[in-house]
Amino acid sequence: MDDIASIITPTGIAAVAAIRISGPNSHKIIQKISSLKEQDLIPGTFKLAWIIDYKADENAEDDENAEIGVREQCQKVDQALVLCFKAPKSFTGEDVIEIQCHGGTWLSKKILSLVLENGARLAQAGEFTERAILNKKIDLSQAEGILDLIHSRGELSSTNALKLYSGNLGKRIQELRVELLGILAELIACIDFPDEVPEYSREVFSQRLYEIIDEVQEILKSEKSGLILREGFKVALAGAPNAGKSSLLNAMLESDRAIVTDVAGTTRDVIEESINLNGLTVVFLDTAGIRKSEDKVEQIGIGLSKKVIQEADLVLWLEDLSSETAFTVQGDESTEILLNLKPEKLLKIGTKLDLVEVGENAEIGVLLHAHDILISTSNDINVKELKELIFSKANPELKKVHDINAVSINTRQADLLRQCINELKKAINAAQDNLAHDFWTIDLKAAIARLGEITGDDLNEEILDTMFSQFCIGK
Repeated sequence: MDDIASIITPTGIAAVAAIRISGPNSHKIIQKISSLKEQDLIPGTFKLAWIIDYKADENAEDDENAEIGVREQCQKVDQALVLCFKAPKSFTGEDVIEIQCHGGTWLSKKILSLVLENGARLAQAGEFTERAILNKKIDLSQAEGILDLIHSRGELSSTNALKLYSGNLGKRIQELRVELLGILAELIACIDFPDEVPEYSREVFSQRLYEIIDEVQEILKSEKSGLILREGFKVALAGAPNAGKSSLLNAMLESDRAIVTDVAGTTRDVIEESINLNGLTVVFLDTAGIRKSEDKVEQIGIGLSKKVIQEADLVLWLEDLSSETAFTVQGDESTEILLNLKPEKLLKIGTKLDLVEVGENAEIGVLLHAHDILISTSNDINVKELKELIFSKANPELKKVHDINAVSINTRQADLLRQCINELKKAINAAQDNLAHDFWTIDLKAAIARLGEITGDDLNEEILDTMFSQFCIGK
């Protein structure tokens, strides 16, 4: 296998930049571009060395002194720390060199160019991690944990990514796969040695597969929490124009992100911003006010609002308590939206509480009966309490996140688990239809293959290309 190299730190001015080399000749390459000798390369040990650009003396004779001529014509590039790893005890499972030089765009690129000039090629996106999988250092689900860790935006998503990288999912999938392989082996024995091995009981076969289906379905329950952890808990701010949606968004962000005016219909497009709430990324979507409008631009905004409301994990329906229409029946547009929302997906928010004279037009009890919480962004009333209420709505989906062994899966893993269940059900149907054992094995093998795609035991080039296209170069 050839040698690959890349800068593995972000481009720009910084205290330190790092270049990684992986491959059978990585140790030779560092000797060609530095003051280090073979005896200096002790695995797991940092060595301080000069990175040197050796220039060949064009006039040097081709004799035993030629090397001296080459070494005399040189230029120091930087003083760096060099860390050596010896296969198989490295991330990729190969000989690895990591060069930690001073940060700087030109400097790191110069050192990388020296590495490439001396035998390595530029690594492709995710190629170091791909080699780790091919060399059995990690499985495919662990690699996805690395990707999640890189993209995590909060404590909870980071924690889940670490559990995925630690192999929590991979180990559980391997246990199920081994169990199915055992059943397959017993079936094949029945087929190959009918006189020596008793016929496999259809009832026992079906029962064992149903038990495995139950386990797979238990893993599948974490799909929703996995989506929330990776993409954030999406909260739509909805309601009539001037209900206080943009003011609430600004209050949640603690900054003036959205324009706030007394003019109805100021918000025409969906504004998306995020906050970190108790370790969870919450994505707020400020939508255009829902009303009938002849304005074509506003109509487009209202159409987008309806789409966002349907796709959100939670809808905060805001109502201006000081409005003359605060306690009137909602319009046709609003009523239709509210009727189509599941109760657990909806929070009714009474806004502008500071403008309501309690005792004259409305009692607090009446207001609370009509709303889940009353707030005032101007006077910061119950804004903090609303944040906690939002988190409590997300928490049922995340209740297993804190379990040390539980891990939330991604969409690819969930799709493969559903395919596995379908194949197992087909195998059960084949048994219950009194088909020969050979037919049972067809769908059983397919189910095993689907589990293998989760961990990488059944890899194909398309899976690798799709996954590693999401990685950055250098990982």
